[in-house]
Amino acid sequence: MLAVFASSRALFLLAGALAAYFLPWAEPAGSPLEPPGLLNYWAHWDGAWYSEIATEGYDARYPASTAFFPIYPMLVRLGAELGGGPALWGVLISLGATVLSLYFLYGIAEKLYDHHVARTATLAFAFFPTAFLLNAVYTESLFLALTTGTIWAAYVRRDLLLAGILGALAAATRNLGVLLLIPLFLEWRANRREFGTSGLVALGLVPTGLLAYAVFLAGRFGDPLVFVRQQGDYWGRTLTNPLITAQNAWSAAGDGARYIFDPATLFLSTQSAPSLEASNTVSLVFLVVFIVLMGVGVAVLPPGLSIYALIITLLPVLTPTPSFPLMSMPRFVLGAFPIFLVIGYLLARRPTAFMVWMVTSAGVGVALTALFTTWRWVA
Repeated sequence: MLAVFASSRALFLLAGALAAYFLPWAEPAGSPLEPPGLLNYWAHWDGAWYSEIATEGYDARYPASTAFFPIYPMLVRLGAELGGGPALWGVLISLGATVLSLYFLYGIAEKLYDHHVARTATLAFAFFPTAFLLNAVYTESLFLALTTGTIWAAYVRRDLLLAGILGALAAATRNLGVLLLIPLFLEWRANRREFGTSGLVALGLVPTGLLAYAVFLAGRFGDPLVFVRQQGDYWGRTLTNPLITAQNAWSAAGDGARYIFDPATLFLSTQSAPSLEASNTVSLVFLVVFIVLMGVGVAVLPPGLSIYALIITLLPVLTPTPSFPLMSMPRFVLGAFPIFLVIGYLLARRPTAFMVWMVTSAGVGVALTALFTTWRWVA
């Protein structure tokens, strides 16, 4: 597992460093600037928001910051107090959380299937095209460590109290963490005699992470749901018929495809428009891959994990942004860790197919890393 961690992180760290040094940077659009200091090119887009929250806190003048939940920037701030800057500590925290994610994912896969599936699943996860975000000043790595840790605690350790505590931390890292209640409750219901009433009570800890943040926001902004309202006010997300979202996503993907086949413009233009438009095409591809994998996942995963993965990924489809109907879909797919159990199940005993998957996945990941570290939008 440590070899998987080291090799995958080295690949993306090297790709990011080379891109940041040799490629021209695009002009950022609609985001704070990255902080100064070592590895600051890993703090673009959401990373710039988290860095600013870590150093400045939640400023009442900028309620959009409330969309970024507190656990990760709190850890970054604690590290930055020791010196080194928020970007450096953000990367270190993300790398540390990645080790935990790999450990928990391996344990879950081995419990549900066998060590062959577990090894394949962790490799597929570590070299997934958007796994470069596990290096970045993003919550993806921490959220995955907490969500996989929650399921590991319930499925492998058989400890719902630990699962509830980790689930609460996940819900304070990203609001979608509360959806862990679904697989946890189904696991409790299937094993009521083993877990007892105390296990059900322990599950009540999961939403406390979100509730604690809402209480803080009520005191700071006078509105416990300001983070929800900012999704519409700042990012333009509105509740939409998913069929309309699909139609708009198809149209936007068609428009963005011209940049996919024009790498010179995509990687060398200093304007953000090419990468933003190309992201519509990339997002649609990720959605299609996810749907195909989860079509298999419904048959091979425990029901709770299937439902969790489907909701955590497809819920944003109900609230698209005007110009980017599937905005951040590649990131949401990465966060739906049960898909890697499916990949492991499908490819563990098909070495040729797995090699093709890995080469393609890592190659696309290097390209996406280059875009991200040069202020080009990916997810």
